[in-house]
Amino acid sequence: MTADQRPDPDKLLALVSKDRGDGAPDTPRRGRLKIFFGANAGVGKTYAMLSEARRLFAEGRDVVIGVVEHHGRPETLALIDGLPLLPLREVSHRDIRLTEFDIDLALERRPHLILIDEYAHTNAPGSRHPKRWQDVEELLAAGIDVYTTLNVQHLESLNDVVARLTGVWVRETVPDAAFDAADEIALIDLSPDELLKRLAEGKVYVAEGAQTRAADNFFKKANLGRLREIALRRTAERIDAQNDALSAAMGQAESATGDKILVLVGPDALSARLIRHTKRMADRARAAWFALYLHTDRHEALPDKARRRVEHNLRLAEKLGARVVRLNAGRAASAVLTYARQNGFTRLVLGHSPQPWWRALMGGRSLSQKLISQGAGLEITTLSADSAEDKAEADGRTVAQALRPLPYLMAVAATALVTALGLPFRDVVDPDSFIMLYMTAVVAVAARYGIGPAVFTSVLSVLTFNWFYVEPYYSLTFDRVGYAVTFVVMLITSLIVGSLTARLSLHARLARKGEVETRLLYDISRQLGGARDAADIGQVIERHLQTVFEVELGLWYEGQQVAGKAEHDPKELAAVQWVAQNRQMAGRDTDTLPTAQGLYLPVSAEQSVIGVMCLTPTETTRQFSGAELLVFETVATLIAGALQRTRQTALAEATRVESENEKLRNVLLASLSHDLKTPLTVMNGAVGSLLKMRKKLPREAVDELTALWSHLARLQKFVGNLLRMAAITSGQLHLSFEPYLIQEVAGAALNRIEAMRGDRQIRTLISGTLPMVRIDGALIEQVLINLLENAIAHTAEDGQITLSFETDADRVRVRVSDNGPGLRPGEEDRIFDKFYTYGQQISDRQTESSGLGLAICKAIVEAHGGLIYAKTNPLKDGVGGGASFIFTLPVVTSGA
Repeated sequence: MTADQRPDPDKLLALVSKDRGDGAPDTPRRGRLKIFFGANAGVGKTYAMLSEARRLFAEGRDVVIGVVEHHGRPETLALIDGLPLLPLREVSHRDIRLTEFDIDLALERRPHLILIDEYAHTNAPGSRHPKRWQDVEELLAAGIDVYTTLNVQHLESLNDVVARLTGVWVRETVPDAAFDAADEIALIDLSPDELLKRLAEGKVYVAEGAQTRAADNFFKKANLGRLREIALRRTAERIDAQNDALSAAMGQAESATGDKILVLVGPDALSARLIRHTKRMADRARAAWFALYLHTDRHEALPDKARRRVEHNLRLAEKLGARVVRLNAGRAASAVLTYARQNGFTRLVLGHSPQPWWRALMGGRSLSQKLISQGAGLEITTLSADSAEDKAEADGRTVAQALRPLPYLMAVAATALVTALGLPFRDVVDPDSFIMLYMTAVVAVAARYGIGPAVFTSVLSVLTFNWFYVEPYYSLTFDRVGYAVTFVVMLITSLIVGSLTARLSLHARLARKGEVETRLLYDISRQLGGARDAADIGQVIERHLQTVFEVELGLWYEGQQVAGKAEHDPKELAAVQWVAQNRQMAGRDTDTLPTAQGLYLPVSAEQSVIGVMCLTPTETTRQFSGAELLVFETVATLIAGALQRTRQTALAEATRVESENEKLRNVLLASLSHDLKTPLTVMNGAVGSLLKMRKKLPREAVDELTALWSHLARLQKFVGNLLRMAAITSGQLHLSFEPYLIQEVAGAALNRIEAMRGDRQIRTLISGTLPMVRIDGALIEQVLINLLENAIAHTAEDGQITLSFETDADRVRVRVSDNGPGLRPGEEDRIFDKFYTYGQQISDRQTESSGLGLAICKAIVEAHGGLIYAKTNPLKDGVGGGASFIFTLPVVTSGA
């Protein structure tokens, strides 16, 4: 096997991890999805799902029924009996009580496997997600396995195919991406004859209120056969895709053709068919596909309903797996071909509608005709409207766009205005001079209303000029043949000028719009650079977005609202929490919590959500366009960068202050310890001399001198610790490494603390043969002394202290344990900090802690390359407790 033929380990690992349901080590496990897939209702999907669930339940798996539509079938009810059921959630909609799957209860219960029937079901209004498949996605993200059922007619890409077969449009659909992402597809197949027999026996349920025509069409034998064929083919396509992925991982050639498909999307119903057709084409060819929408002058003329349909079509394409591209263009055909060739597309898919008679008379060609004639080297597929409804809609939209009344009324008004301005001078000025007035009207109308009204103004100007300025007046006749040439030239010139003006006006409007967005992002980015905290960031964003998009801003940072009007609506706060947890957009105009007033976007940085941005339009009925969503997502990215910068700035400032404080503490420690050392030595010597003459002193004086000597000794010890800590923190601690037996060092330390242990019992335990360690003996002895003194201070007079040694690979582990009160929760990480004292000292000796002993131990052990930590001892049968301090030291290696 050559290097090129070897399996790709990363791809194999990804396939195995997906098959096992494992994720990356630092990511939570994703649940596994199994879909019981069939060609039609009644083939036995729910029965098969319940049978599999009962088998797993009998094996001890935690199986729960989330929702199962049994429709009163006895055999289905028998399978449900005995399985745990989650209560359904009641929803009130228009005074009607509905029951829905309770996703919050399922997430709280967290079973290993949950059954969710009818994958394509539409949830009641007010639910978190409009569709049940979105509930399933959230369960899978939480690590819960799901079994569900689905009919082939509910797949989004096959929706129009099924409609042509049966005459019924299925409104409840599931994106193909969700179907393809399933871990397992179980095809439940049944022959048409057997299904018709089940229907005759009353075993197939038809939804209440369904039209009789729909039921009849679905259950015709011919249609059942076609639906069965579609289901089998769709399952086979999925298996082919899995085999291709495995072949690629094994280093074998993939069957993909390398095609790249571009589909043109518009505001018509045909675009939805184009998108679904391209999805099926891309699946068969294993090709990447894109959906392109051209933002031309016609977009500006579209009514609100048509613009909403454009957004719907683009979202449909995105839901089916396409990458959406929006392109500003003046000349549609040229822009499409340039984009396709520059980006390596091999196929174009577009719709074709017959040209209206008036455009055909003018010699105009459709976009599809222009692309076919100019698209050399590209494979171009066109789909025509194949129904009277589609054609009527296309023709009606074209006529409506062409005959909108206001632009043409304004054309008439402009022509009338220039005519009225010129009439008083008709007898003193050459008539040909008035042509420029009409050209001005053409230019003004073209700049404001586009090419259609400009053409109308051109024709109207020629007629008006003839009527009012050419003799004989007030007729469309003329007495000189030369005026015929004048009229033709005037018409051609006005058409050219009007067309160019309309295009330049469109480009100017698009440029202004792009400039506004660019200026907005530039201003936001520039002003965010000067923001000091999250509140300043929120004010900057709110000021700019409110001006341009007329929205109210809300900003949450690390769980707290830092900008915008305080939010108290539970539904809105639930959207904030959901976005923060799931790192996805939610709220209005989305598929999650669509009834919320605001649009919520995650503010993500370094693979985590640090905030949530909310945008609420001041006009409640307004819908955000796809272009606006792109701007909002860009703004969210800018906010994330600014919040990270402020966080890093605050952290750097805190680090700088802490560093300065640490330097100041070290200077104070050094100066204080050096300044105290000499006078303490003198005082200690003087008190010692006086104590030598104790026989000559009164009893009271001797007692006071003894107490003073004890306090001076403790103070000298404290100063000694200060000196050691100052040496450690200043980097002046020099270690002299030599091989030692740790038992000998421990024996010296035990001798040093013998006088202060009192009646406490100190046990020494050695596990196995201890190797020699490479240490600075004096410093490790000091570590043991500090730990033993600490244990004595926190142990009762009759307590017990254990000093134990054991070998751990290339380390020796030393443990000092006591049976005192132990550590408080959370103290394990703090007790080694300087000047931190823990617990309650229960020794009756004067051993008050300075809070430096354990800090010195930590510094010395880490300087040896070891590790030191503390933990509370567990209780066993009511005996034990206390704390243990453990540190490790490297052993002497051969040749050292």
